[in-house]
Amino acid sequence: MRRIFFFTVFALSITSCHTSKKLTPDIVIEKDNAPSFNGKWQLKMLFASENAWTKPPFININLKDKTFIGNSSCNSISGQFTIIDSYLGFDKNITSTKMACTNNYEKAFLSALLKINKYTINKDELELSQGEIVLMTFKRDY
Repeated sequence: MRRIFFFTVFALSITSCHTSKKLTPDIVIEKDNAPSFNGKWQLKMLFASENAWTKPPFININLKDKTFIGNSSCNSISGQFTIIDSYLGFDKNITSTKMACTNNYEKAFLSALLKINKYTINKDELELSQGEIVLMTFKRDY
């Protein structure tokens, strides 16, 4: 009886050693949205209000490299982002040209971009949110 008990405990301990949990999450891009995420998106709304931009900001997404380029209405911008499921985060190290800008919209645009942590795509509209609050809405620019 002792041998059976010892053998059972030994077998269970060996089996449990081979069972491991994966600590890092799998990066999964939403299959329905992934192809449509690529491309150029022009700002439609910022902070739930349509804005009278002289030159509307835009971002051009490269999903493969996880990079973007664009314009903040005055300066050219570029940077990187992270995307996991519906999470989207723009890296705080956004590169920007340093032209003098006469409007204050640029600061609001860049500030909102850095707060983004979620995205949703509905046909030709991209919503960028902080939690459940939509901060920016873009339309596809063909």
